[in-house]
Amino acid sequence: MKLINTIFIVDDDPIHQQIAKIMIERQAISSHIRVFSDAQDVLDLLREHAGEAQALPDLILLDLNMPVMDGWEFLEEYAVFHDQLPKQIRIFVLTSSIDEKDRERVNAYNFVTGYLTKPLSKEIIAHLS
Repeated sequence: MKLINTIFIVDDDPIHQQIAKIMIERQAISSHIRVFSDAQDVLDLLREHAGEAQALPDLILLDLNMPVMDGWEFLEEYAVFHDQLPKQIRIFVLTSSIDEKDRERVNAYNFVTGYLTKPLSKEIIAHLS
């Protein structure tokens, strides 16, 4: 399994945040995991460090259903500037939604690497690296 330098977990549910963090740590695929409850905070950080590749995550696990800014709004805003970033960030939507319409909608974003369903498991983590 390949090591992923920095992973951002973007999820408003503290239980899912904790599960994802523990699962990633147990599989030892990343040494640096940051957790965010609000997608806007991640957008702000990405814009603020847009010129610094080492300050950007390698991978983002993004929940779709969040109260302040949801995953869809994040993807819309990220789509505007992602190609100006100094490195390609792999984004996996990690959601409890099993709605096929959500999966199709996510597929419309060519910069999204994959669509994963909660909870994060050992098998799912194997696909990340």
